[in-house]
Amino acid sequence: MAKFESVESYLNSLSGKSLDYVETMRSLILSLNPNIQEYSAYGLLAYKLNGYTCYIGGFTNHVGIYGPISDVIKRSKEELQSYKVSKGTIQFPLSKPLDLILIEKIIKLALHL
Repeated sequence: MAKFESVESYLNSLSGKSLDYVETMRSLILSLNPNIQEYSAYGLLAYKLNGYTCYIGGFTNHVGIYGPISDVIKRSKEELQSYKVSKGTIQFPLSKPLDLILIEKIIKLALHL
């Protein structure tokens, strides 16, 4: 797993649609609450608020939301049927437009907003 010293160094490692999607998700997350802390951890972008954390990352074929989100996945099971999901991962393929309404819901649940 690559380690990045900063948010900027992580973003500089991405390109194309992966970068576009991560930037879109990043803007959405930061707009939800001015107290959300953004940093790089575990080779991803991390977002923390009041002790709750979630992560986003961009890859060749998808962007994802990661972390301790198994409860979020259970609560959103119906809406996530068309996405690849595991215990702590939700993948959004680059071949589809981002569902920003769903992503906002997931982030709000993950960060307890």
